[in-house]
Amino acid sequence: MKSKWIPVILAALVLAGCGSDSTEQVNKEVDGEVQESSASAKMDISKSNFSKIFAEGTYPADIMTLGLTAELSGKMEKITGKMQMAIAENEVWYSETLASLEEGEAFPYDEKLGLTEEEYEFLLQADQHLQFGKIGESEITITRVDEQPTILNPSSAIVKELTISEDGNTIQSDVGELANVEEIVASDQQTITGRWNGHFYRIGDENSQQVVQISIGKFEDSDEKIMYIELFEQGQEQQFEFFVF
Repeated sequence: MKSKWIPVILAALVLAGCGSDSTEQVNKEVDGEVQESSASAKMDISKSNFSKIFAEGTYPADIMTLGLTAELSGKMEKITGKMQMAIAENEVWYSETLASLEEGEAFPYDEKLGLTEEEYEFLLQADQHLQFGKIGESEITITRVDEQPTILNPSSAIVKELTISEDGNTIQSDVGELANVEEIVASDQQTITGRWNGHFYRIGDENSQQVVQISIGKFEDSDEKIMYIELFEQGQEQQFEFFVF
């Protein structure tokens, strides 16, 4: 059966980086609030205790995505198709307008985009229609050596193996060592995934050719874990993966 969940490129990306607000809002809805020291009310997942929450075993994993239902995806494809054709016909105007914008500033509506104002608003607010949907199944295996859990995730196209240090400061992986950046604290802003606590790790920075980010943790109301992996490569579209296990 064909999945009703269709991954979507966020409006901020469809508009070629016209503003970062949509992307930042989605990250908030996934990761929630982040801060350097706060612990879950139900389980201690502070950095020093984080590695202990991952028990050995093989777990069924749901491969998830952020996307639109088929109906909304069809509407999105129609709108973006019209806009892409209009931009091709007004390429000089589009490039000049884009170059004049401040970082994070939204591209202003103009009839030259080939859309009605209503269609343009729908495009800009695409993140508000995103839902968390299952697109596949896999297995994740966790082993432990010297109090360090190793997570084997063969279905991932970005990070297939990662080991969380006993003190929670780093993740050793097949893409290198990621540093603990911040703690993720469950909040009502996590409207897409539901409330969860965890930690955010990163390798690379704004000057790197490649940046990999891993947000990983535990749902507040169950023993299930969630892992969100992002890959940014210079000149390439962002890649991301979600696993719930």
